[in-house]
Amino acid sequence: MNRREVLKKLGLSFGVVIASPVLFHASCGKKSTTHFFNELELQLLIETSDMIIPGSNVLPKASDVGVAEYVDHYVADIVEDDEQKQLRAFMQQYLKAINPEKPTEYWVQNTFSVEWDTRDQWHDEINNFEKSTKQGQKSELSDEIAIFALLTNLKSLMIRAYRGSELVGEQFLAYDPIPGRHIGCIDLDEATGGKSWSL
Repeated sequence: MNRREVLKKLGLSFGVVIASPVLFHASCGKKSTTHFFNELELQLLIETSDMIIPGSNVLPKASDVGVAEYVDHYVADIVEDDEQKQLRAFMQQYLKAINPEKPTEYWVQNTFSVEWDTRDQWHDEINNFEKSTKQGQKSELSDEIAIFALLTNLKSLMIRAYRGSELVGEQFLAYDPIPGRHIGCIDLDEATGGKSWSL
């Protein structure tokens, strides 16, 4: 079993992304070389992540904790080859779709404000697209659906990367590197001051 499979199985078994220290280390520094996405795609990913996780006067934004760089490493090291190919195609479609009338903000807002009926229809089209490509048939998705597929997949990864970052995990969430005794049946306010656990 190769490293990618082991990491993927560990992540799935614990319900969280378990990644090597290399992934976390790379997302800490401001200077990074890309691993999967090219420089232009990484810039777009950074801009998009800041729209999905804009931060506040208290919380840092996504780019402050290296979310896009983490995603870049994660896709390169963990994601299967066929999924990588699909991500690259959708990212290229995203880049081509951006224009003055439909800037990045338009696509992010459009993706996350889609009606539920439309989402269901788009999910069906995405599933059909994936089946067709696995069978070797040529298939295409509209810009709206391809970008919807890309951003909805990346959003959950960005949120996990953000919550798992050292800055957010230790300074803004409840963090206990050495768990103590278990105290059952107490509410979150009493246990952590109302903060979610970082780990």
